[in-house]
This record gives sequence, C-alpha cells and structure tokens, in this order.
Amino acid sequence: MPNTPSPVLDLAIRLWPQVRDRGAVDDPSDLDMLLAAQGQPGAPGLEGGVSHTFACFAPDEAATFALSTGEQPRDDADARLIAHILVTRTLLGAGLSIDRRVQAAMGDAYAMTWGVSGGYEASPLALATSMWLAALDPQQASDRPLPIDWSPTYYQDGERWNLDYRLFSHYDIRERMLDWVSFASVAPSRHPGCSVWTLVEPLTRIPDQRAHMALAQFGEASDEAEDAIPAAAMLERARIAALLRAYVAQMPRG
Repeated sequence: MPNTPSPVLDLAIRLWPQVRDRGAVDDPSDLDMLLAAQGQPGAPGLEGGVSHTFACFAPDEAATFALSTGEQPRDDADARLIAHILVTRTLLGAGLSIDRRVQAAMGDAYAMTWGVSGGYEASPLALATSMWLAALDPQQASDRPLPIDWSPTYYQDGERWNLDYRLFSHYDIRERMLDWVSFASVAPSRHPGCSVWTLVEPLTRIPDQRAHMALAQFGEASDEAEDAIPAAAMLERARIAALLRAYVAQMPRG
C-alpha cells in the first residue's frame, strides 16, 4: 500500500480492502472521519462554489500520492480529483449509497469526469478510478437522474460543460464509461498513465457485453514494457491479474 501524506486519503485507502471484499468496515465511525472532509478547504472545485467534494490535501499543500497499483496522478488538480473519487468510492462501497452527502459527492465526481462535453478532460487514471463508482452504485442501470448540483460558478464554463444539457441518469454515466473503456482497451496508448489493472477490477462488477469484451482484450495484457514499480504495487497487480484470469475463464464462449 502506498504511503500518502493525507490522513483522510490514507484512511480511505486503508479501509478499501474491507469495503472491496466485504462491503462493510469494522468500525463505522471511521466513515464519519471521511464524511467530515466534505466541503473543506482544498477540495476540488471548492473555490468555484462546489461544496460536496472531499478535501484530502490543504490548499497550499502539494497533492501527490500513488495508487495501490503504482500509478501517480499527473498533477495537483488530478491528484485532488482522484483523491475525492477514492474517498467517495470507500463510502459508497461501505453501504452509504442512500446518504445524500455520498450521492452528491458521486454527482460531483461524475460532473468533473464524464459530464464534461466535447471529450473527456480528466486523466485516464481519474476516469478509470471513477468507474468504481458505477460498479458500486446499486442504481447503475437506472434512468433516475443523478443529484448533480450544477449551480456553482465552477460549472458555468461553457467551454467545458454543455450549459443546455444538465440531466444525466445513472445509466447515462455508465454508458459513457463503457464507451470509453471499450475505446481504451484497444491499445495502451489510449490510457496513458493508467495501468490495465486499474481499469480491470471495476469492470468485473459491471454486467455489460462491452465490459466483457474489454476484459477479454485486457486478458492479453502484461506489464513487461513498464518501468520498475514497487513490489507492493506489483503484488496488487498480480492479485487483479488472477481475478481477471478467473473472470475470463468463466465468460461464455462464442
């Protein structure tokens, strides 16, 4: 597990294996510590009026960390966004999908990634990490509108967002994700800075033919061409590789 300078992010990362494997945490009060970081200084979009994102780094602090699979965000803004997504992922996976604070946090994560018009501006690493939100969303196939508050000035940039199109359902976002990952699965050059293994695991929890096709494509992947990464990250990739092999082996043929 990578070291992080952020107590909030460190807690979200430490709780994640419990959430991932059991859908619960040993001590629910740990989740209150994560929730308390919502809307605090340093949260992405806060200066533009966004109030539902999680602050893992102070405004004057360099935001930097590594994912368990070894990748690092491309810059400060990317790190703050991915950290917000990781905290939201832990809360959502721990069973707080009915909590309005978590719903709003997921909405802002989607607005900053999949809601951008004219192509995706977020990094492949942020897009891949956010796929966990759909994978853990019990309403991922629902046409129910997402609770995205578009009123902050942050979202009034007409060059980044379509100001006339503000209604996204859970299903709409999942479809955008699947379209992108189908594109990304063709070649590593389509997801720079993001390993195959970060893309793979959330896909195994999204029941869709495009997810199956992408996973079959990823089944041929390896890390042979990559620079050396820490042993802990390689072990995490090996865990996901074993998961992928088992998943592909059970997929229907023909």
